[in-house]
Amino acid sequence: MLSLAQDSAFVRQMIDSLCAPRYHGRGYVLNGDVKAADFLVRQCKSIGLAPLKGSFTQAFELGVNTFPGAMDLSINGTLLKTGEDYIPNPNSYALHGNFNAFPLKPKWTDKREKLFKLSLKERINESIVVLDATDDSPANQAYIARLGENPINAKGYVVLTDKKLTWSVGRRMYTIPILEVTKDSVDKKIRSVFLDMDQTWVSDYQTKNVTASIPGRKDSMFIFTAHYDHLGRMGADTYIAGASDNASGTAMLLDLARYYKMHPPEYTTVFIWFAGEEAGLVGSTYFVDNSPIDLKKIKFLLNLDLMADAKTGITAVNGKIFSDQFDNLVRVNNEVSALPTIKARGSAANSDHYPFFQKDVPCFFIYTMGDYKHYHDIHDVPENIPLTNYKKVFDLMTAFVARGLDY
Repeated sequence: MLSLAQDSAFVRQMIDSLCAPRYHGRGYVLNGDVKAADFLVRQCKSIGLAPLKGSFTQAFELGVNTFPGAMDLSINGTLLKTGEDYIPNPNSYALHGNFNAFPLKPKWTDKREKLFKLSLKERINESIVVLDATDDSPANQAYIARLGENPINAKGYVVLTDKKLTWSVGRRMYTIPILEVTKDSVDKKIRSVFLDMDQTWVSDYQTKNVTASIPGRKDSMFIFTAHYDHLGRMGADTYIAGASDNASGTAMLLDLARYYKMHPPEYTTVFIWFAGEEAGLVGSTYFVDNSPIDLKKIKFLLNLDLMADAKTGITAVNGKIFSDQFDNLVRVNNEVSALPTIKARGSAANSDHYPFFQKDVPCFFIYTMGDYKHYHDIHDVPENIPLTNYKKVFDLMTAFVARGLDY
């Protein structure tokens, strides 16, 4: 049976929409994630899905650090590119002004007496302290790890790195800013730093999961999940779109919903799009703790995240835990001649399947494997994702639901 996924134009259209500027990276500035949730509700209604227990949404709140306004960093008079040359630590505090730079040598980071004396000097207290993370000595790395404590009483910190810039969501608030700066963007010794960075802590941010269902012939349920949120804005002019993570999985759930609406499922099929995943699985944890459904009736759950590129196949987290189901997944894959590789992993608390797993719900977290490497960065945009083997992944998921659950 051919699926509706033989043309992935719908999926690309949904990814483009979810990554559009009006949703601000589906984060916590300008209610980007809430606006994306409303978009998903409209899609559910358009497909003809039923609300879950009378509602398409499940509201909850969380505390989060945000960067809604100014975000400018200049070093030695040269303006750096946000997200390209530097990122703020997501827990950073606001700071505005021109500052002298003070280089803290790696060999000093385990000299307590020297560090204490430096912390008492006014010139240090009024400076941005610069550290070099490319020095991998244990003392230097341990010192950098505790910069949030402001151990030298500085105005802030610049940490030079040669690693990929990878952002995240701040769930706490430091008293100082910390900037991770690529070493290649600084061509000489840092002498001065200009920083104009706004920041707002929101203690009771209101967001919501999106839920929908299709009745089946059996009372037991099959659940598809994906998180729709992402990292949001890094200042007023920069946002991280999250095309692979996880507009791709979000769009795939909509595609699956279209398929099952036209091909009535054997099991009651539930679709859940979670908020707050990037903030620490907050939405999925809230769902299982306040579940509108009987978790014991869940036959199986598939959580789909990072679905942009299955060139070499997929990985099933929990594949080594639920070995019978994993064997069936491999068997079904061989029957439909789909993906080149299906890899099994053990348990991992790395996506929204995990709160269900903790409640004894059998589940896999499926993510794709391929050449696509953009993750939590400004280059994870729709025009970069290939959707390689998307149709094969889609057909494997529907075939597994149809033929892989009886063992």
